[in-house]
Amino acid sequence: MEEISSKNYFHNIIRMAQKGDGMRNLVKRSCTAITALSLMAIGLMLAGCGGGSGGVSSEVVSGTAAVGAPLSGQVSLKDSSTPPQQRSTVIGSDGSFAIDVTSMKAPYVLRATGNADGTDYKLHSFAEGAGTANINPLSNAIVASAAGDDDPSDVFDKADSDKNHTISTNLTKTVSLLLTKLQPLLKKYNAENTNPITTRYIANHLGLDDMFDNVRISVSNGILSIINTKTRATIFSGNINDIANGIFDGSALPPAASVPAPPVGLTAIGGAGQMTLSWTSVSNATSYNVYYATTAGVTKTNGTKITSISTPYVQTGLAAGTVYYYVVTAVNSAGESVSSAETSAGTASITPIPTVPDAPAAVIATGGTNQVTLSWGAVSTATSYNVYYATTSRVTKANGTMISSTTSPAVQTGLAAGTTYYYIVTAVNSAGEGAASVQVAATTLADVPSPTVPMAPTNVAAIGGANQATITWPLVSGAASYNVYWSTTNGVTKSSGIKVAGATSPYVQTALSAGITYYYIVTAVNTTGESAVSAQTSATTTVPVPVLDGAALYNTHCNGCHGTSKRGKSVSAIQGAIASDRGGMGSLSSLTIDELTAISLY
Repeated sequence: MEEISSKNYFHNIIRMAQKGDGMRNLVKRSCTAITALSLMAIGLMLAGCGGGSGGVSSEVVSGTAAVGAPLSGQVSLKDSSTPPQQRSTVIGSDGSFAIDVTSMKAPYVLRATGNADGTDYKLHSFAEGAGTANINPLSNAIVASAAGDDDPSDVFDKADSDKNHTISTNLTKTVSLLLTKLQPLLKKYNAENTNPITTRYIANHLGLDDMFDNVRISVSNGILSIINTKTRATIFSGNINDIANGIFDGSALPPAASVPAPPVGLTAIGGAGQMTLSWTSVSNATSYNVYYATTAGVTKTNGTKITSISTPYVQTGLAAGTVYYYVVTAVNSAGESVSSAETSAGTASITPIPTVPDAPAAVIATGGTNQVTLSWGAVSTATSYNVYYATTSRVTKANGTMISSTTSPAVQTGLAAGTTYYYIVTAVNSAGEGAASVQVAATTLADVPSPTVPMAPTNVAAIGGANQATITWPLVSGAASYNVYWSTTNGVTKSSGIKVAGATSPYVQTALSAGITYYYIVTAVNTTGESAVSAQTSATTTVPVPVLDGAALYNTHCNGCHGTSKRGKSVSAIQGAIASDRGGMGSLSSLTIDELTAISLY
């Protein structure tokens, strides 16, 4: 049995406010209630442990992977173990993701790979522990800079405990430096105090998300570039490891957006403990705020504010028989419009009898490494939710395994790899349990083999040369580098040999002694460790051939007796001359064939 908790989730509830108007409406109607629930730690018992099922994780790294539009793809996470453990999950349709990090070692590095608006992305982020870790173009630059890497991919590909702790040490300073350098750009989008990694972030074309709609941020060959997507002008360019000295061009900033016009056509219809508001949408608005009071003359100053809603909006939990007054404003990245004309309506005079809540809408299920993440829109009268699941379709409350008292998002862990799970969700209050949502399904990712040390290199060969030896071997799958060990004694081992680390094939060892046999073994290396040794090979160096001066040799040994007539004679002719006339020329008998050849060619 697993303990089920919703801690660390309250900041993710609002992320359910997708671009669809109805979704934001559902979320806001019970934001207060859901936030309270999300702060609770609820112990639960599963109605059927085992069989490839598990509990809901209380240790989760979650966030949004977006570039102005949500990424469609996958998020992977590596921890600080040796070797690193890795888990992955599919990104939700709203850009959200959550990964169970139970039994993993913090801190963590993350990678999102996916597509948005026809462009492929590979972006990175970082988490000190369970909590929020958004993945976006700025988080990608921040993590690379904090790690001291020219290539952000190295943050993930070469992740280990030392690199992760280097990022952790430098992260706060790097975020502060980047926000300071980009202040004029960030201020245009009311994001100057937004931490791109840890601040709640949703893909709604507001704030930081709106900025990503208007600029392209990339890191290539160690250079961080920020480009105005409309004009192609460079806003910022600088070394990723020297952001403070990068060049910022304020004249290249995107133009300021205009504040939307106030909404028109606001109407209110009272009901039993609720009010339904509607208005005409404003073309350049991304959301709306409602202000209300129980006295006429409501304004943005004296009214109670409800943010980030859409039309129509249903306000619940109101007093019976009471008149409420409303104004609405339109919002975008430039700011908030002036208020609409005021409207009012009264609620029914009789307190409604509690009824079971509606079925949850917009249920999303995404599979990951032995996990599935579930999220859904808040139901206004719900106090908790039940999840039912099975490994066969058409799951119901009768045949499914129940996980009770959950909150959105919920990450179910301990699942079988490569398996499809089916889910329904119900809402619960004091009147009972409501109808089930539509069924959704998600497939967990296939098992990723645990990293292992590479195999020992095979077919290692060595060829001797003039004071050098060349060692070659085929590439080994999974190897990141190779070590060569050598000795002048047969039977070389890792203990007895001299180590050459980080070698690549072919490896040429120079400055060796002439005419000596050298013995070699090779190992393959990756982040997990070093392989067993290869079979030993050997090579004998050769004696270098001297470059001889034929003229000098002839003048020294031959010219005195033979003059210049011997030039161009064959080796045998020179040797014959030596044989017939040794007077004073006995030293020639000790010359080598090469020396005689040089003389004959002269």
